Amino acid sequence: MYSIDIETIPNLEMIKYLPEVKADSRLKDENKIKEDIAKKQQEQIDKMALSPEFGKIACIGIYGEDRKEVLIGDEKEILQSLFNIFNIIIDKKSVVTFNGIGFDFDFIYKRAIFYGITKLCKMKQYTDKHNDFFHIDLMREYCKYGEYKSLDLLSKIYLGEGKIEFDFKEIPELLKTEEGKEKLKEYCLKDCELTYRLAKKFGY
Repeated sequence: MYSIDIETIPNLEMIKYLPEVKADSRLKDENKIKEDIAKKQQEQIDKMALSPEFGKIACIGIYGEDRKEVLIGDEKEILQSLFNIFNIIIDKKSVVTFNGIGFDFDFIYKRAIFYGITKLCKMKQYTDKHNDFFHIDLMREYCKYGEYKSLDLLSKIYLGEGKIEFDFKEIPELLKTEEGKEKLKEYCLKDCELTYRLAKKFGY
């Protein structure tokens, strides 16, 4: 069994496709109108990292008994590396995530489709909530319908420790230096470790 986790950032090349924002119609002062538009535009940019159409993958963590690593660098290259790893492990092991159906694997596959690495028809084995042979999503397994419990909370309760404190807005800057990349890798791999240990704790 291997746990997978990704960290994402806004894809600034896609800003041009964001919908136009308008100021609150109640505002009359020109400066306040500009401030309101600028604020809404920044909010749009901040949310880009949550969408595979407007964001991209900064790193991918993989954690198992015989593999503990973080793929980081050029997005196409790390995705290709991940799919090469899948070809090795898929027949032997399951993949476990925390919200991987709703986020991680949806993001991974759609970004990989963008680069021609895989096809949409192959995405279902990892994103189908009714199929847990390849992919176990701990959040969906643990939470009741419509309920949400964070990885940090469950890790603190069941493992006695939580996630590393981290500000996602720092990721673009961290990617600019080797020291920053190491900090990002440490955070990502810790999430993978907690997910893996929770899966073991829950009997997977």
